[in-house]
Amino acid sequence: AVDGNTTAAASPTTTTTTTAGNTTTTSSEPSSGIELSSQPIYQESVPPGNVTIINQTHIAATHTGNGTLTLPNSTQNINTTSNGIAIVSFATPSAIAKTTIRAENGETATLTIYEIIQFSNPAEAPLGGGKGIVTAILQTNSTGILAPLNGMILAGIDDFTSDGNSRVTLWRWESGIPLPTGN
Repeated sequence: AVDGNTTAAASPTTTTTTTAGNTTTTSSEPSSGIELSSQPIYQESVPPGNVTIINQTHIAATHTGNGTLTLPNSTQNINTTSNGIAIVSFATPSAIAKTTIRAENGETATLTIYEIIQFSNPAEAPLGGGKGIVTAILQTNSTGILAPLNGMILAGIDDFTSDGNSRVTLWRWESGIPLPTGN
């Protein structure tokens, strides 16, 4: 769960074993967990797009949306528009997407998105609501305001409303590994 601060998903464990009157207690250290940035890096609202049926279990969907990028260690919001395409599998249920994000100054970044989805009503998917867990990587050739985003890995959620709208919120994965400095 994201609590507005860095999030870690781990806790220490203790095991107690009793055998023939002897008690042994073993403790283990917590794992490092998954740590995310304290503020979202990207938020986007996407209305339902155009859908092309591939077969009984897969669709291709184009999407256009509006979003906000917040640079790391900043409160500056950058308004964006986006467009992309997704392939959705109802068999797994999951999606992979490629989205181009355009800032108001014309700079662009590409999000490659992987998502696992839990639909509220699978029989009506993608309509009917649901939620997805998202991982993504941001890539850009920008040397301007979007440059610090190149190579950034994001994780977050995708909330689907019953009318097919999608609200994506992504935080930076704080892995402790520095981002690459070259392209």
